[in-house]
Amino acid sequence: MNRALVVALWRQRLTSPLRVVVLGFMLLVPLLATAASRGAGLSLLGDAVGLVLVLGVGAIGQDVSSGVLQLLFARPVRRSEYVLSRWLAVGIGASALALVQVTLAWGILAGRGAPPTPQEVALFAAGRILETFGVAAVIVLLSSLIAGYGDLAIYILATMTAGMIGMVGQFKSAPLLVRAGEELHGFLVPRIDLAQALVGSPPWFEITSWLSTVTLCLALAILVMNRKELSYASG
Repeated sequence: MNRALVVALWRQRLTSPLRVVVLGFMLLVPLLATAASRGAGLSLLGDAVGLVLVLGVGAIGQDVSSGVLQLLFARPVRRSEYVLSRWLAVGIGASALALVQVTLAWGILAGRGAPPTPQEVALFAAGRILETFGVAAVIVLLSSLIAGYGDLAIYILATMTAGMIGMVGQFKSAPLLVRAGEELHGFLVPRIDLAQALVGSPPWFEITSWLSTVTLCLALAILVMNRKELSYASG
């Protein structure tokens, strides 16, 4: 991990007024819903995909379109190091925000006399951290493929496609289509249901799927960056 690259991405994101406003919205709205409802626990916080997208969109593509990569790779920075640093920056940043949100939600529920158990909070928080790093790997791969913010368009389109495939499969009673939609969605949002470990054996299939998705996405992103030709000519 290159610490300078990680900090640079955080600084870049936090100096963008639009991203800060959207992040604040995504953090506060679920907390307001949690405060307004009774008996829902932490479930109203939903997933952390939005946090990852706000921090991760354009993680590489923005540098490509702005010409930063030409200057960066002129220095002794390996392209694999760059990709992994971008992934870690997005994953750590989104995980930190997700943990803050979980902590505030626990405080709201505790103030109402119905706090989740420490085990529930720990499992929910750990699942969100795994989810952020999983989605971050997917976004980094998409961002390596296209300049600017095209990765967001690809991600949204792929998510809609997964939903449509699943709906068509259910409408036509086609298990293969339903399964295909689920697999595509699982690739776009790698997650592990840690609560399964409490009621049975560990979810080995989900663990394997998460590891394979993250590894594949990062490996492909590094391959794409290694094969990317950049012009170092001035002007």
